Amino acid sequence: MSADEKSKSINDELFGLCEKLYFHEVDIRDKVNARLQMPFAIGVAMVGILGFMLQNLDRTASGTWLHVFYGCYFFSGSFIFLGTSYFIKAAWGTEYQFVAPGVFWTRYKSECYGFYQHLENADELARDAFRSMLSEQYGRTSSVNAIANDTRAYHLHLTLKFLIHAGMYATFALMVFYFAGLNKQEKNSPVRVLITAPIKLEKSMSETKKIPPPPPPPPIRYVQDNRPPAPLKPVPSEPSSSGR
Repeated sequence: MSADEKSKSINDELFGLCEKLYFHEVDIRDKVNARLQMPFAIGVAMVGILGFMLQNLDRTASGTWLHVFYGCYFFSGSFIFLGTSYFIKAAWGTEYQFVAPGVFWTRYKSECYGFYQHLENADELARDAFRSMLSEQYGRTSSVNAIANDTRAYHLHLTLKFLIHAGMYATFALMVFYFAGLNKQEKNSPVRVLITAPIKLEKSMSETKKIPPPPPPPPIRYVQDNRPPAPLKPVPSEPSSSGR
């Protein structure tokens, strides 16, 4: 294999490697964006728990457990604040670089062919120049994107770390809140009942007089084959017992 063939083979391998690294970093960027949803949901849930405890805290209570609750509450809020700061760094402020759009590369390809058209191997030179420039952009942008993804992933790791610490302190504060009697909604206050009128006892259903059912209805008339209906037969009267 000649030196030119070896150089061309190395350039082809380098081009393929830079292209794979470029699209790999673009895929990592999308995955980091998707993973930001979980710490956001965890942070919102813990802020809601802390707000619920603060709203329903019995401020008239005192004792050691109250100080323990305040300590856990403070550490949980502090870790949530730190996690939020790193979450903002992971979500915003990161700059990425991408290769130029296709219309620019089409124009650049035409410029390369026009630049080498007076030479014998103009097609090969233009193709090599085009691939070399595209490979350079793949390599440069993938390197910048790799640093950006590593920084965002590190900030996301710190976000989850601080949120886990905040969740541990919030869980302990919630246990103290319920089992130490700091929830003002669970305080049992005496209820004063005033009777202003005598209590009336209603009769049961068994003691009420049953109403008899109504008499049976008149008979139904039937009409057949579109014939005029037959006249109603008079109902025979009951014989009187006084006739005998």
